[in-house]
Amino acid sequence: MDFHYLLALLSGGLVGLLLGTTGGGGSLVAIPLLVYVVGIPVQTASAMSLIVVGYSALFGAWQEYRHKRVHIPTALVFSLTGVIGAWIGAQGHQLVSETIVLFLFGNLLLFMGLWTFWQPHNKQSSDALTGCAKQFSWPCAFKASAIGWGVGLLTGFFGIGGGFLIVPALMILLEFPIRLAMGTSFLIIALIAIGGVVGHLNLASLDFFLTGLVLLGSVLGLVFGSRITRSISSHHLRRCVAILIGAIGLGLIIDNGWHLIF
Repeated sequence: MDFHYLLALLSGGLVGLLLGTTGGGGSLVAIPLLVYVVGIPVQTASAMSLIVVGYSALFGAWQEYRHKRVHIPTALVFSLTGVIGAWIGAQGHQLVSETIVLFLFGNLLLFMGLWTFWQPHNKQSSDALTGCAKQFSWPCAFKASAIGWGVGLLTGFFGIGGGFLIVPALMILLEFPIRLAMGTSFLIIALIAIGGVVGHLNLASLDFFLTGLVLLGSVLGLVFGSRITRSISSHHLRRCVAILIGAIGLGLIIDNGWHLIF
């Protein structure tokens, strides 16, 4: 196999691994991996990232749905405004230079890495349904649609799945237990990614074989990542992911900040 294609397969594997272990973290590293490791232009990498993360998340949603860990009404309402926001975000991406996009993305990664690392240890282990997970009322639908709009904008602009925002939003604002939040986030990611893909494809020229390799690696990584979560403490796993995300963000800030200044 050509070394370029091997890098694509391995990069997809890392994306899927983080997606499976965090419920969405893989989307954060997809763009840097595709741009700096595989060597794909940012515009094309954004579209490819959404395709890979979207299809991988759909596979993850199917797996979780079999265990009744996907709240479909929330996912549909959340995604309705999310798709629109993702399309608008993708249009905004086309108005900004690639260096600025990567610099802003680096700042987002660094912030989320620090925020994730310093989160207090979540001792909640019960899967009992409470809040909006138990009764999905009109106020719950309003909350879901408002959060979906904001997540969709970030999804389209940066070419990310948004799971790193969706999971804590479902847990904190809608009172979902952690397992239900992760399962529901997979379906939301897959649905929201559609708007971003449509917004990017009109300018991006995709190598479908390369995209297929990244997607294959991502699905394999997701399956493996889901198994890892059964044997490793979620607290320690979250901190390891936070360090990786923060390090990548800092690298993007330094590299692209240098180009912006000089």
